[in-house]
Amino acid sequence: MRRSGVENAVTLSADQRNEFRRLITSYLKGQSLLEQLSYSIFGRPSTPIKRSEAEQILEKLVSSPIALRWARAYVRDLGWYGAQENQPQSDESLKQMILTSLLLDLHPRIGEGEPRNQVAGFDLYAVEHLELSFADVHSAFEKHLVQHHRITERNAALAAHLLLAEAAPEFLVKDLPATLALGTPQWVEFCRIVAVQETIAPGSTRSMTYTRLHQLSKPGPVSGFGKTLDALAAGDAVIDWAVLNKIITPDDIAKSIPGALEKASTAYARVAATLAETADTLGRPLPTRRSVSLDILKQVAKGCSYLEHDVMYQKNNVVWVDAYGDRALLSPVELHMSNDLATREWEVKNGESIYTAFPRMLPNLIAPDGEFHRQFNRDYLKHMKAMGTHLKQAFCTMPMADRTRLLKGKVTVFSLRPSVAKLQTPTGVSTNPLSSTLYSILGSTSRKPTESHKEIQESKGRYGVVLCCEFEGRMTCYELFTLHGTCRENPQLAALIEKENLLSTSVRSDATGYSLPATVHPLPTNIECYTHGVPPGLIEISSGVIDKIGQLQASSPPEEIKGYYQSFYSTEFDSLANFVLKHRPIATYDELVRECWGQTRLEAVRAKREADLDTFLNFVVPFKSCIEDLSSDDVERQVQGAGACALEAAMTILLVVGAVAQVISIVAKTMTVATKASALAKVGLGLVNNVFNPLDGVPDLLFKGGKLLRKGFNKGFAELENVLSDARKWSGTTHQRHLAATIDPDTIRLADWRPAQASEDLVQVWATRHNDEWFALNLRGEAWGPALNNIKPREKFSFLRLFKRKTPWSYTKAYLKRATPLAQNKLDNAIQLLSDFENDDIRSVFKYVFGTDSKVAINYVSKNLRAMHKDLGLLGPRHMSFRQRNANALAAMKTTTYGNWKASVEAGTQLDDSLTKFLAIYPDKLDEWYQVAKYDDARMGDVLVHEMSHGAPGTLDFYYGAVQAGVTPAEYDAVGLMDFARNAHRADPGNLYNPHYGFVEPRGFKEFKETINSWPEFVRDHPALINAESYAVAVSLIDQYRTHPATFVFNLATLRHAIDSTEAGEFLKGPLLLNLANPNF
Repeated sequence: MRRSGVENAVTLSADQRNEFRRLITSYLKGQSLLEQLSYSIFGRPSTPIKRSEAEQILEKLVSSPIALRWARAYVRDLGWYGAQENQPQSDESLKQMILTSLLLDLHPRIGEGEPRNQVAGFDLYAVEHLELSFADVHSAFEKHLVQHHRITERNAALAAHLLLAEAAPEFLVKDLPATLALGTPQWVEFCRIVAVQETIAPGSTRSMTYTRLHQLSKPGPVSGFGKTLDALAAGDAVIDWAVLNKIITPDDIAKSIPGALEKASTAYARVAATLAETADTLGRPLPTRRSVSLDILKQVAKGCSYLEHDVMYQKNNVVWVDAYGDRALLSPVELHMSNDLATREWEVKNGESIYTAFPRMLPNLIAPDGEFHRQFNRDYLKHMKAMGTHLKQAFCTMPMADRTRLLKGKVTVFSLRPSVAKLQTPTGVSTNPLSSTLYSILGSTSRKPTESHKEIQESKGRYGVVLCCEFEGRMTCYELFTLHGTCRENPQLAALIEKENLLSTSVRSDATGYSLPATVHPLPTNIECYTHGVPPGLIEISSGVIDKIGQLQASSPPEEIKGYYQSFYSTEFDSLANFVLKHRPIATYDELVRECWGQTRLEAVRAKREADLDTFLNFVVPFKSCIEDLSSDDVERQVQGAGACALEAAMTILLVVGAVAQVISIVAKTMTVATKASALAKVGLGLVNNVFNPLDGVPDLLFKGGKLLRKGFNKGFAELENVLSDARKWSGTTHQRHLAATIDPDTIRLADWRPAQASEDLVQVWATRHNDEWFALNLRGEAWGPALNNIKPREKFSFLRLFKRKTPWSYTKAYLKRATPLAQNKLDNAIQLLSDFENDDIRSVFKYVFGTDSKVAINYVSKNLRAMHKDLGLLGPRHMSFRQRNANALAAMKTTTYGNWKASVEAGTQLDDSLTKFLAIYPDKLDEWYQVAKYDDARMGDVLVHEMSHGAPGTLDFYYGAVQAGVTPAEYDAVGLMDFARNAHRADPGNLYNPHYGFVEPRGFKEFKETINSWPEFVRDHPALINAESYAVAVSLIDQYRTHPATFVFNLATLRHAIDSTEAGEFLKGPLLLNLANPNF
């Protein structure tokens, strides 16, 4: 029933489970065990137990003396280990027993095969749960338990918590946002993160908040063990997504896991691919008359190097020359735009005539006008289709209730604009000074402000519209921001429109003329989101005019509203998107044509429009923010759907279209959470066929913990041991070293066990002997359950090795192999950058780390780095030995062996392999460090740099840094190292006032003092120049200057702030955190 060990196959058989259930029933006479214990221990609270309290109350329940007495009674009556007086049993083991009994009583089919995602007969991810929140489904599950499992509403939260803890821990993460809906890409990513974290630390996610969980699992490159974890977790989440969105069925999964995963992952990436294609379309410049003219000239004057240079003058046009003087020269492409190149009236000012140099140009020269319109119309259709997709994704990602209203209700569309009312100046007023004066005196007293219809049209916001929907007797308003591709409800705006009865107003005529000023309303939104493209959410109050654009009558869509995925690929929102694009496009066809047509200088002079030489439209659009990147670590921002786009300058309409392309790129990036998960899921395809032959470096435990395998194959994982997770989930953990110290290895054996005398199955189990009987071993190293018959013990084994070593040494070798060239690249960059003595930033880092930036010191370190680089080029697995001992070190250089190896290399002789293993690796500690570094191979390269500095440079270990696991954005505490560099004398371990003593390695100081006369004077003054960890940190920081500039700036600023602001005689205040692993900037 409980897991007996990492690889233990001992679980309760169906007969034993039934026997246990019968025993429970005999005690309770059909009552619920959870209800009985809850009443006996806590009495009858007047209100139901809250979900937030369930964990603590369950712990109190199973720890209570009453529950422990029940557990002892079970053990006694079942005849399990602990029934005899000489069979001691801990309270922790009894807690597991009571939990087992609770699960058996709650869940009649526990331990048996159950349909995917079903818990106690309830389908957590049923199709009808699409786009519901976790809280909604959790409530439905609790109601199911009340109706079908003898649970009262008072204890429903306890029962649900107990059953969900292993089966669906994602439901128990704290502070889940209400906007996190099942079946969405954000939900898939969340489930993937939970699955990974649960595999690494079972039961840990229940104590985490949603935000904290995301911080622990920042998206980034994965490799090795982490890649396998991500692949399995993503594969399962994508399959669930596909079932919810009706892309695959449970039958498809039962038929073929790889086939279902392939179909699901392909569909999952489809939306992101569509949006990326849309972004590419809108990001591709529309054809311009200039680009078309240039393409033509490149064909008919191949090889001409001055097509876009101003080199041609007009031979017989004094007016042109007088107008422009020295600027009278034009380029061939500009002349061809206006069809003037074909007149032969223009010549190259210096050099051979273009007509002579390219004699085939004129006969083949075609006017650009027709070709421009052909290309423009072709691309404009693609542009409009892409804009339609952009708006559809805004609609389809809204909550289902909002989509229902928009699809089934009557929609009225409004625009927002500022008032353009003013005293109009009529045309035709006499220019006679007396007449003008009389008009200004007399006319101004009788005139009233009006709004010009032309100015009204120009002032209407083109970056958003208001959609008011009348459905089921209620009016709801949404703000559609067409630039940003978002649509949100605004109840205050709905109240304003209802109050002012604006639904019944008429649509304003587009005719020319004037009207009385429209009413200016106080708006519960920022009008500049509509008129200037400002991201929504910054300001929520302004004033402006609300104009009615038009109305869409309620349609008759299918009764069932589709999920976001199906909706995106249907035509449901086509009519609404097309209506918006027709009436309030970001740019009209005529505006785009005008912009792309452009105007040459020659045409401007001819039209006497020199003031309009720029090809800008008459309006400009001042944007106020920059495009935000949704790879931000700010989870709350991601949850709220932020990441809006706005531009920093006044721009032409073409650049505004480019801005939309960037918005869609960002949305596509958000969706590819989806692309990433899909790619990872496809990696999982290669794993599912090898589940029972674990890959090199991946322990079998990983696969047994994978939800995909547990629920997909239902082979070997359906036993109850996978329903009740290990004791750590409820009772805390006993550290592995504690287990090793408390268990006598002579009593533990790997054994061959036949579950039944007549059974042909023979399985290996871990078992412990007690009074000549063998019992299964749980994760706490304790005996449990019935005595095992038909068992044949094998050889003795190391209990510490069983629990401590989770990965083979080949796993450690693999990432060290990847880390070696990365370490070489870091050294390359450091050597090159240190050669630039004028680089103040590099010199600053050098001084902070080593205490001096003198030229002799830089040359000394550079020489050492070159020697280390040479050695790393020769380093391979044959030079490494892998060891279990040494509790503190990650690795160690054996300097004598290194010296012998180096001498043999320089002499060109060969040594036996056993004599060349100069680098000792301690995999247990190094693997833990690799995990803390979030599987960053480059950070392992820093370990190699540290160790290789002990070789040719002969560095010592004076001071270390410390990695603070889980801290973001910077994880490496360098305070001791930096104080050592500032003043080595004050940092001596003998200084009782040194607050950084914990970072000291006293043996390094001792060895340095014994050999102090052998070191150069500048090293004696600054011993950080021979501190191994200082080399690793310096190389890592300097390398960031080239590979991760933003992280370099962050780290340098951190050092400057901490060190420059501290008096010379004072110690630095810790921690001083740098970002070395998985750069966050």
